[in-house]
Amino acid sequence: MYQAAGDQIIVDYSILRDERPSPGARLVWASPESVRTPLAPPMSSPFRDRIDVRQSLLKAIRDPATAVNGLRIVHGMAGSGKTALAQTMFDEAVAGCGVVGLWVNASDGASFRSGMLAVAHDRGASQQEVDAAREGRRTDADLVWHYLERSPEPWLLVLDNADDPSLFRHGAWLRSSRRGIVLVTTRHRGAAEWRRGITHHLDVLDVVHAVDVLRDLAVSSQDVAKLELLAQRLGCHPLALSLAGAYLGRQLLEAVSVDEYLKRLDSDPSLLDLGAAPGEQELRRLITSTWQISLDALAEQGVPESTTLLRLLSCFAPAPLPVGVLAPTGIDGTGLPQAVPPLTGKRANLALERLVSQSLVSILDAPAGAGRADVRSVQAHPLLLETVAARMPVDQRAVVLEAAAGLLRRLLATDRDDYIDTHTLRLFTPHASTLLNHATALHAETATELALSIVRDLRDQAFVRGDYPTTRALADDAARVTRDRESPDALTDQHERGRALAALGHFDEAVEVHQATLEAREDMLGADHPATLDSAHALGIALYGLGRWADDERFMRQAAEGRAAVLGLAHPDTIDSRGRLAEAIGQQKRWAEARGLAAENLAVSKQALGADHPHTLLSRIALAWVLAGTGEWDEAATLTRSTLEGSERVLGADHPRTLAARQRLADVLCHLGQWPQALEAARSVHTVRQQVLGREHPHTLSIAILLSRILHATGRAEEAGDLAVRTLAVCTRVLGNDHPDTLACRAECEAASEALQGTAAASTSVDQEDEES
Repeated sequence: MYQAAGDQIIVDYSILRDERPSPGARLVWASPESVRTPLAPPMSSPFRDRIDVRQSLLKAIRDPATAVNGLRIVHGMAGSGKTALAQTMFDEAVAGCGVVGLWVNASDGASFRSGMLAVAHDRGASQQEVDAAREGRRTDADLVWHYLERSPEPWLLVLDNADDPSLFRHGAWLRSSRRGIVLVTTRHRGAAEWRRGITHHLDVLDVVHAVDVLRDLAVSSQDVAKLELLAQRLGCHPLALSLAGAYLGRQLLEAVSVDEYLKRLDSDPSLLDLGAAPGEQELRRLITSTWQISLDALAEQGVPESTTLLRLLSCFAPAPLPVGVLAPTGIDGTGLPQAVPPLTGKRANLALERLVSQSLVSILDAPAGAGRADVRSVQAHPLLLETVAARMPVDQRAVVLEAAAGLLRRLLATDRDDYIDTHTLRLFTPHASTLLNHATALHAETATELALSIVRDLRDQAFVRGDYPTTRALADDAARVTRDRESPDALTDQHERGRALAALGHFDEAVEVHQATLEAREDMLGADHPATLDSAHALGIALYGLGRWADDERFMRQAAEGRAAVLGLAHPDTIDSRGRLAEAIGQQKRWAEARGLAAENLAVSKQALGADHPHTLLSRIALAWVLAGTGEWDEAATLTRSTLEGSERVLGADHPRTLAARQRLADVLCHLGQWPQALEAARSVHTVRQQVLGREHPHTLSIAILLSRILHATGRAEEAGDLAVRTLAVCTRVLGNDHPDTLACRAECEAASEALQGTAAASTSVDQEDEES
């Protein structure tokens, strides 16, 4: 008697003797009917989604004689619902299409061959023919297909869990027939044997259908929004959804909320397995071990290093990871060749290829932004990475984490020009953050310091490029890790976090961070230390954003005078502080003082740094703003245009400083009466800032106020009024009632309202005159 692996049990042959059979002994089938039933776990919920695949399969099943191809391959990652799809098609075929359903477990050679011989017997083969095939006296595949081709009824033959294509003997077992459809389910996505058939890929569910799965499993009383959060946390993975839903639905004595479940899951990914049926031993039904089936298979095929490569990938985020990180020369420079199992650069490509073949990872081209070639990347499902990381042997964690950090550092250091710009920075950001989180959680000190250096480097590059959301994310990560450290570097992390907050318009929070950092630096480093002066400068910028001009002047003067004394007047940092000090003075209507300081600062910057240096551009726009304040509009327009042209050339058309220059130009053009040009400039800035910064960022609100004024002046009173009203509501909530921009926006609302009322009154008067006439 033979018991197949997994859930299917096929009783093969019962020998009617106690000893081994003598030649010619009669062999009897015990239960050939077993192939007529899908011997797979019962489905816990109705099959969801996959409409296109189901329709294609059902059309072929209904009329195999006219089907384009009778061999269909359904492939996908572990737990993606391949067997569930096959069960659903099997039931629909038998119940609704008059088709004979045949089911064979193809997870191993013995189960597969026994099942196929049972299929032959079911389709009419005699006991003697089956015995001959079993004993090798007749070709087994030919026997099975002989009777399948002569079957009086159409059929659907499911070959489930066919993860080892070699079982099919180079395709000898896989044939297309006009009498029926062969449906293969497999994790293996690119086998040569599949080329004869039509392949269908199963991925994760969309969020809507993922929530439906959870609701099917007795958690319908939970809030839909929370179920969406749970579905997204599970990556909409079908098996994970079934396990989570089953667990939540079975808690009879003490209900577990989605929030509580998510909290427990974050600390222990194995919680998912508690949703399996009591006593479940089938590894394919356990989320933490289903991936291991594929890894074990790869080890048996002579590629054990695939396990180490997957552990390496688990150190990173489930976002596309540029394959350059996995460069063979880089791998050989890490501790991975001494890992268990060892991974060398020479074997890395093969290991990755086999992971792809088992649907454990995928290769894709990640978008790198307009004008740049896509970046070849590798990606895995988040649950796969999470469970692999959690199951990594303790003695391998430090080795793998240090290797991951070293490989990422190597790529960023050696291929900076090829990879790093505003767009590709975002490809690396999640990986640097995840790597730092893993290293700190596992107290891997060397890996933590390597990852921290990467995060800091990317943070600084993101700020320079004006990518402030990325800057904020990375700055938060670094500051969290070093929060309890007492060192200059830890204070720098807090300082950079404050700068990111200010750049995103969170001025109140930025002021709080900078004040604390300034005090700490004064105590640790002294009042005249360049880092302390950096904090004074940054604090002044945040105060400027709050409209606290006098406070801004005080700290910016501290920075400007301190930098001049320590660094010299021609140092870029000094030039920056002096330009911003001129603006703070101008905001308090001391125009003559502001003009003199701004003009002198620009002259120094041009001589020391050159006309197109970013700090010279800042100095020039500062002087242009002061000239506008003194009413020198033509001179202001000339300086603003030259600044805008330089910013577009040096920084790019959408850089925050370029947008600031374009907004200044729009304002100047208003005063010169050049309304069409002013409107065009203001609209372009408003559009970009909404997309990049969001509708509630103070800089977006500022340009919206100016745009409303321009619309009003160009006779678009209704559009101006609508924009001003929407903007005022946000200004009041974000900036407060007394902020200068809120006051300016309120004035625009009143002006637009008066204009509309005047237009309405004039229209009424004209109508009355027409009636009288």
